[in-house]
Amino acid sequence: MPTVLQFRRGTTSQNNAFTGAIGEITYDTTTDVLRVHDGSTAGGFSMVSAGSTATLTNKTLTSPNITTSIVPTSADGATIGSASKEFSDLFLADGSTIQFGNDQDITLTHVADTGLILKHTATGDNSTVALTLQTGETDIQADDVIGKLDFQAPDEAQGTDAVLVAAGIEAVSEGDFSTSNNATKLSFKTAASAAAAETMSLSSAGVLTTSSNIVSGGNVVIADAGNIGSASDTDAISIGSDGDVTLTQDLELQHDGAILSFGANDDITVTHVADTGLTMKNISTTGNSGVGAVLTLSTGDTDVAANNVLGSIQFQAPDEATGTDAILVAGAVECVSEGDFSASNNATKISFRCGNSETATEKAKIVGSTGKFHATPDSILLIKDSSGSTLKTVNGHAAI
Repeated sequence: MPTVLQFRRGTTSQNNAFTGAIGEITYDTTTDVLRVHDGSTAGGFSMVSAGSTATLTNKTLTSPNITTSIVPTSADGATIGSASKEFSDLFLADGSTIQFGNDQDITLTHVADTGLILKHTATGDNSTVALTLQTGETDIQADDVIGKLDFQAPDEAQGTDAVLVAAGIEAVSEGDFSTSNNATKLSFKTAASAAAAETMSLSSAGVLTTSSNIVSGGNVVIADAGNIGSASDTDAISIGSDGDVTLTQDLELQHDGAILSFGANDDITVTHVADTGLTMKNISTTGNSGVGAVLTLSTGDTDVAANNVLGSIQFQAPDEATGTDAILVAGAVECVSEGDFSASNNATKISFRCGNSETATEKAKIVGSTGKFHATPDSILLIKDSSGSTLKTVNGHAAI
């Protein structure tokens, strides 16, 4: 018969109580595992079998092949690596996921050749996924960057500017943080031929600041009673809730031939005539009882008394270099009340004013109450023909 070599054997509890000689091998009949003894340690040291389940402590595994899963003994029961013994690279296959939470409610999924998807897997209302960038700083000062996203092409073959950060979004503190302050702006950075720098920012007050133009492909809507302005004049243009626009500064139409249009169908226009003046026009071509463009000068006076000016057209050369009399109003046509207005009276005169060495004064008038044309008492009115010959002389006390 063949010789059979048998080792000491027994159950797990029996092996645990046995201290074998140095190099002695025993067999655990409970776990089907060999134990090696050192002559002093009770139970010796268990080996690992291919078919057994065992706990390995302080063992080094070199390129192990895992065919199923590595799982802890319980949820949240183990870590991968430690604070002093960190793993290096982690390689995951196409479409792999990293799942977070006891019910795997947040997932990070690889999209082959594209990127990553962060998702909240819950299907209930308001199941919003959140990615929070936090700083560990304990004393936030003005201009500290709390978090940022950078965009870069570091492998660009051209190098130099091409590999610098090309764009970015940063959250930047606007002042020292305190129990009552966490004012922060969002800084949007872009680059042209340098590392990305701020070209637009949104402040904690909701003020959007850009370093260049804003181009909109749709509507720009201003809040009711909102303003449009510059850094030094923030309310230069005010828009009321009814759409009325108020300017606090000048309105400049800086191109020849500029047109201002009025009315729902732009029926009245005021057009700039280069180096000449303005033309007001009624553009209707269908006829309107023979009336062209009408310019009405109105007063807001609610109690018109004698000699009140209802409207005036004045003529002046304010930039005349010689100054003094030369820059005074040189001529005018005014509509002046002849008495107190009432339900049965609106008598007025048209006053023609001319200057000599003075602000223009009345030299002639058409009196509405009489319908007559008068020269002023101290003036003489000469009526001449086209050749300059005097046809009639009217002194200040006469009328035509």
